[in-house]
Amino acid sequence: MSVLSKARKVFKRGGVHRLVSVLVSQYGLPIPLSAKFRHTDGLPSELGFWDAYFRTKGLQWADSYGIRLDPDFPLQPRPAALLPPQSEVHILDVGAGPLTYLGKKTEGKQINITAVDPLALEYDNILSKYQVIPIIRTQKLAAEELTKRFPPNSFDLVFARNCIDHSYDPQRAILQMIKVVKSGGYVLLEHTPNEADNENYDGLHQWNFSMSANGHFLIGSRSKQVDITGKFAEHCTMTCEMVVDQGDWLITRIRKR
Repeated sequence: MSVLSKARKVFKRGGVHRLVSVLVSQYGLPIPLSAKFRHTDGLPSELGFWDAYFRTKGLQWADSYGIRLDPDFPLQPRPAALLPPQSEVHILDVGAGPLTYLGKKTEGKQINITAVDPLALEYDNILSKYQVIPIIRTQKLAAEELTKRFPPNSFDLVFARNCIDHSYDPQRAILQMIKVVKSGGYVLLEHTPNEADNENYDGLHQWNFSMSANGHFLIGSRSKQVDITGKFAEHCTMTCEMVVDQGDWLITRIRKR
């Protein structure tokens, strides 16, 4: 197959974003691609993952499939530990995907979960395809744009798992999360460390989340690394830890001042 034929095939399947990405990655064309461009190019693979997830009822995570559809499954210990003392709490799940990861109940509290994701409408189509009715319907909203819908200090806890390192501007996304959580409340991030390196900077994987030797939260790209703990110190305090839970996870707790 000629290069021109390959280019036509790529364009037909993935449009101009995918064509330009292939020209850069496979043929070395010196075209500078923005983080947002690379992010857009990676969205079809994300939708493909979730289609396979529902088609197989969980892929290799079959246990989690049932949990996400269980209205009585308890809220996981890490987010539960960060809730304020009042009996009714509001949690924002950012980058929630088609089914929020969060459990729906915890003893002594009424939990109200709002789930957002920029691909919510596409996820609705997949849910409809496999006749799945979510307990909490994900709303369309990017992490970088939370304050366009939610006022400052709206939520008792803001949560994000395995998603902010897939965003086109993770620093802006985290700052938005800090803005919409209440003063004294927490933002909880749970991510696989150094995902961009692990995935060879393919598709949505453009950012490395890591922890420095002194426990600071770091965000890195191909060209630079930023100490987020230091940069956002006026807004919040941050603590990081590495945990092993079916793989390595970087847990970052951010408390708003």
